[in-house]
Amino acid sequence: MMTRTPITPPSRQPESPEVKKGLHNISLVWIVPVVAVLIGGWLIWREVAAKGPDITVTFLSAEGLTAGKTPVKYRDVTIGTVKDIKLNEYFTEVELTLQMSPEIEPYLTDAAKFWVVRPRVSAQGVTGLETIVSGFYIEMIPDKNGNEARHFKGFDEPQFIEGSGEGTRFILTSREAGSIAQGTPVLLRGVAVGEVLGTELDDTAQNVSVPVFVRAPYDALIKSSTRFWDSSGISLDLNAEGFSVRAQSIRSVIAGGVNFYTPDGDMESEAAPVNTVFPLYGSRKEAETLAYGISQQYILYFDSSVRGLSVGAPVEFRGIRVGEVESVDLEYVSETNSFRVPVVINMQPERVVMVGAENLGAGDYADIAAQLVRQGMRARLKTGSFITGQLYVDLDVYAMAPARYLGDGSSELTELPTLQQKSEEISQSLSSLLEKIETFPIEEIGIRLLGTVEGMENIVTSPAIEQGMNSISEAAAGINQLVTNLDTSVVPATRDALNAAEMALGGVRDMTAPNSPVRYNFEEALKELSAAARSLRTLADYLEQNPNALILGKSGNQETTP
Repeated sequence: MMTRTPITPPSRQPESPEVKKGLHNISLVWIVPVVAVLIGGWLIWREVAAKGPDITVTFLSAEGLTAGKTPVKYRDVTIGTVKDIKLNEYFTEVELTLQMSPEIEPYLTDAAKFWVVRPRVSAQGVTGLETIVSGFYIEMIPDKNGNEARHFKGFDEPQFIEGSGEGTRFILTSREAGSIAQGTPVLLRGVAVGEVLGTELDDTAQNVSVPVFVRAPYDALIKSSTRFWDSSGISLDLNAEGFSVRAQSIRSVIAGGVNFYTPDGDMESEAAPVNTVFPLYGSRKEAETLAYGISQQYILYFDSSVRGLSVGAPVEFRGIRVGEVESVDLEYVSETNSFRVPVVINMQPERVVMVGAENLGAGDYADIAAQLVRQGMRARLKTGSFITGQLYVDLDVYAMAPARYLGDGSSELTELPTLQQKSEEISQSLSSLLEKIETFPIEEIGIRLLGTVEGMENIVTSPAIEQGMNSISEAAAGINQLVTNLDTSVVPATRDALNAAEMALGGVRDMTAPNSPVRYNFEEALKELSAAARSLRTLADYLEQNPNALILGKSGNQETTP
């Protein structure tokens, strides 16, 4: 039998109530602070996100600048603000802290430039007049081409702002800057087509680097063979060609100028790329002289004075310039105990137009020069101007002149034969003439002349001469008497004869006058004679036809009876 265990009912426990939480239990007092915190955080985030980098720029002076107010601009667009102004630790410069816009950060490189825009009066004109009303501000030229930088050195003068895609930048190099400075115009035929960006020494401090910017479309005219020269101020040139004065525009006279020249044969070539380096020559003459591709050097030797020959003097062939003098030196030859003057000339054979030959190289020109020397080409110094006394080197062909070489072959340059100067030839001729005069027996000739003079004096003072003079006086007196007789006797008789002849001629003239009786009677007599002659001619003709008429007489006409 199974025992049944009684089931005890579970005891009942009270259930825990369900608690529900809601916003309606939060006090409205906390909503305002939460919203304020969110707005403040958003403002802080926007300020931080909109804040650009801080940079420092040093200037010599902070004149007209105010912290928190002075703007930083580029093309009249504000890109920053002066945040702080203080002196540097050495009290030599002013250090400005600039708060820049974030979008300008990629352009903050070591190639960027800063300067203070204020009213300025310079040779380039008056600039910055707008700052009289708006106040001074800092101008910046952003540049991505460089390394990232946060510290900059400000410029004292305004810098040129290049237009993007509107021109090309080139570099000129020169020994001296002269009057060329930032803002100096780049001229083409007197028209400004660009501007000098500045001047600075190169790394070796031996030359001056002059970056220039040439605006489009004129930058396409700059070729690899283009020559630049300094046309600043007034050029005074006193050389073998005389005295010349050159000047460009008034602006270039005051502020300077840079001109450029491209040979006509290279105008179709490709334009020079950006930042191409060109030499800057001192004058147009120098630039045009060196504007030829092929250049050959020769050496000449002279053994006489070359006073008046200077570097840059022209080298001419039959009056046409083909080069210039590059150097003039003096050498002492110990072997011969003498002096000689080596003159190095630089020739541009392309100045000569070659007819029937094209595309000649340096070797071809050298062969032509050697052939001309064999035909008699010689060099000689000539006076270019009697006013200045300057000399130049003249080349010409002297077929009969022997080649005179004064060098010893030690020079690496090809030597051209030379001739003596004409002045030296004249002096030698004068010396020869003086030598001949010295050989004349002048003393003996003087003694003989003295003896001749004494003999003439004896002849003049001799009694025979005195008697001869007396005889001549007596003869002159006789001639005077003869002339007197002629005047008193012969001349009146001759006058009477002439009067009688004149009267006779008058009578003849009266007889032969048209209305004179003698002439009338003479003319009538001539008429009678003419009639008698005609009668005789008629009689002769009749007798010739009727000879029996002399015997029988002239028969009359008889009537015939039928």
